[in-house]
Amino acid sequence: MTDCRSTEIKVKDYIDELELIPDNAAIVMGVSGGADSVCMMSLLKAIYGTEDNVRLFAVHINHNLREEATDDEAYVKKLCDDLRIPLIINSVDVKAKSEADGISCEEAGRQLRYEAFEEAAGLIEAGRFPGETTYKADRANIRIAVAHTADDNAETMLLNLWRGTGLKGLCGIPARRGNVIRPVMCLSREETEGYLNAKGIVYCTDKTNEGDDYTRNRIRHNIIPTACREVNSQAVAHMNVTAMQLTGAWEFIEDQTDAAYKESVSWSDDGKTVLFVDKKKILSYHPYLRMRILHRCMEAVAGRARDISFVHLDVLEKLFYKGRGKRLDLPYFITAARVTDGVEITINKDKELGKGK
Repeated sequence: MTDCRSTEIKVKDYIDELELIPDNAAIVMGVSGGADSVCMMSLLKAIYGTEDNVRLFAVHINHNLREEATDDEAYVKKLCDDLRIPLIINSVDVKAKSEADGISCEEAGRQLRYEAFEEAAGLIEAGRFPGETTYKADRANIRIAVAHTADDNAETMLLNLWRGTGLKGLCGIPARRGNVIRPVMCLSREETEGYLNAKGIVYCTDKTNEGDDYTRNRIRHNIIPTACREVNSQAVAHMNVTAMQLTGAWEFIEDQTDAAYKESVSWSDDGKTVLFVDKKKILSYHPYLRMRILHRCMEAVAGRARDISFVHLDVLEKLFYKGRGKRLDLPYFITAARVTDGVEITINKDKELGKGK
């Protein structure tokens, strides 16, 4: 039997250690009705329900993708009523956004959820959250809480490893990114379900999570259980510790990149369209740091970084060893040219606008 008090202390210690929730905070909780989000809301209610300096709010998104969606919505409404937590319910058209933006339903749903969370935060700031119109909070003290667990983090690490996302991807899911926090990522999925079972709290089950149609589900149902059974029963916990250590390493590297970027990179024009990278300076750095600098250069010029890979950074670095006049075409219509004392990186405007083809 799960010791509920021990679980509550574990989560509170995790929140305090990582400083996830400030004083005088308003917490917007994303609640789907599933075990993890219901556990998160129940835990935060148990931890902060009697405190005046933390206020809890809930947002439920009906994605209109499953037959059970209406039942889930009704369940979350009743649960929030029972817990006396003010709730906003948003009904969204995931399929329409998916088709309009040319993205997967999964990504469309994720974007719509976070838009709804931010809208709810704005209502709290303005004192217009339904059921709590007498309460306002500074935007800096509003947090959006989502219910990723240690298992979700382990799954993400494996997905990122196999997709080749590099060191940053192996850091997994951050406990905090901006105003978004993950207060139950210190718990395994077994622990969240155990807490609810011990409390006698029921929850909804998403049948789409039971099959193996999605890559994440195959990892969840087959690979993680095999690792825990055949390799180490604490595999998920150990992966989460590793993710925290890698996050520390990544933050150190980013600090080093900041300093090196300022020393070796400058804009060649007032309009900030041509970036100059000093050859002597950049080649004095460690090879990995050089890659991070060049990645940041491409991102600065293009304004995005999603499709920039190691292959692109490798060929860009090799350009420094070639003679003046050599050029290189890169993703997002980026052009790199070898010039005196370094390399200039810019956007090829003709190609970007569909010209020069």
